[in-house]
Amino acid sequence: MSSTAFNLASIDVRDLTGMVVKQGRNAIGKGSSADVWKAKYSRSGHRPVDVAVKILRSTSLSDRRVAEKFIRKLLREARVWSTLNHPNVAGFIGIYYEQIGGHRIPCLVSHFYERKTLSDNLAGLAERQRVKFFYQVLSGLAYLHRKNVIHGDLKPTNVLVDQSFTAVLSDFGFSRVLEASGFTTSSTISPGTIRYMARELLDPKSTTTAPLATTQSDIWSAGMTGLEILSGVIPYHGILTNHELVFHICCRSEFRPNQDLHPKVTKNQWKLLIDCWAEENERPPADQLAKYWEKNYLTV
Repeated sequence: MSSTAFNLASIDVRDLTGMVVKQGRNAIGKGSSADVWKAKYSRSGHRPVDVAVKILRSTSLSDRRVAEKFIRKLLREARVWSTLNHPNVAGFIGIYYEQIGGHRIPCLVSHFYERKTLSDNLAGLAERQRVKFFYQVLSGLAYLHRKNVIHGDLKPTNVLVDQSFTAVLSDFGFSRVLEASGFTTSSTISPGTIRYMARELLDPKSTTTAPLATTQSDIWSAGMTGLEILSGVIPYHGILTNHELVFHICCRSEFRPNQDLHPKVTKNQWKLLIDCWAEENERPPADQLAKYWEKNYLTV
């Protein structure tokens, strides 16, 4: 797979081969094509530390062409993630190689977050902490957009929580970099994110090309993520199936979450969420949302 080696050579990522050892018998997280494992990272002169490792599942590598596709996707994620450095973005460490299914596969190594995801921490959470979490999500997203990075799959299960109870954006497997930055653009739609996905991605104007995530679609997802943070329940929680939800969103242009079903969200907070779900070109940028939220909810 010389093409993948070439791609890796073009990015500045630390090679941690021989320094990372998986822990336990089972993965701590599962995605559509990869699993996340807890591991130990050891380097000379330093104590071993816990890390998280994203590893392609062997069933994703049964066919050579499919395997190369998934490896390219993983390398793209590493390339994007390795350029990021912000308190509200999960820390990336490097890559190591593992033999899986007859292929030499790069595995992504990142900081380990003991408190797991935002979804795991919302039950019984005080309002002050909910407000803080939403600001941290907006702050992290504003940073990504300043770096010309589109997350593409923002939702509470893709936001991790560190020991100091700080939210950090994670999982850049569906991210893409805007062409202006010089990177090749690429994107796809994650099948498990319908409730957080912008309307234009579910009901695209063009039927000949796949819809691409944008900064505007990230804003929609941030609003849905904020709704879950502030209210404690998932968006559209009265609709049980994705099929029914897509039908409502695509057939009713004004279809949005019902404010009456989210009594914990104040009227002013709801106005900001509604702005996130406006028509594509009318949504405010992430940095504007973060500044507004900080001024009105964190400094009072």
